[in-house]
Amino acid sequence: MFPSKWCVNMDWPLYLYLLIIIGGFLLVSPLGIKFSAKFRSNQTRMINGILILSFGGYLVSTHTYYIHQKLHEVGGNSGCSAFSVFNCGDVISNDLYNSDPFFGIPWGILGMLSFASVIFILLVLRKSPEDKNIGNWISALVVIPAMGMIPILWLIYVEIFELGVFCQYCTGAHLANLLVLISSYWIYDIHQSGLWDNTPNN
Repeated sequence: MFPSKWCVNMDWPLYLYLLIIIGGFLLVSPLGIKFSAKFRSNQTRMINGILILSFGGYLVSTHTYYIHQKLHEVGGNSGCSAFSVFNCGDVISNDLYNSDPFFGIPWGILGMLSFASVIFILLVLRKSPEDKNIGNWISALVVIPAMGMIPILWLIYVEIFELGVFCQYCTGAHLANLLVLISSYWIYDIHQSGLWDNTPNN
């Protein structure tokens, strides 16, 4: 069991991460058009929105890894949540499912690496939209979250049919990855339609 102090209000950081994630996605979405005047172009608005969204995903992945380490440190298997269907402890403490099956890397670390890669690509797109390899960067932007959906779907299956509980922080990271995939496709569509603004940023 976790020490009581560690368990108190365990979910409140998740609410902050979700606010960042959803806020970033809303900026990318058509609802964000009303803020276009604050950016050089719609393209810049969308890139910045995905940056915010991805940063939220990185934060929630980091917290997932923190829980993973804390669970192993205290030897516990229970997490705290406001809802009984959510219990990170039961999911992350399970040695069969808390790491990737090939290299044994905790899912939190893989999430951090994935979102960090997306953030790096977005910074390239924002800083150097005229890059001759911009098409490859944009393709990679779509491929990374698309590949991430494969283990995510497997983990959701495990949570539903094997464990019967959900890790609320894992679910937050899954949501962030899905929204990054949707947003990245919108960027891909801009480029494929010939509307990409390759004016260099000074």
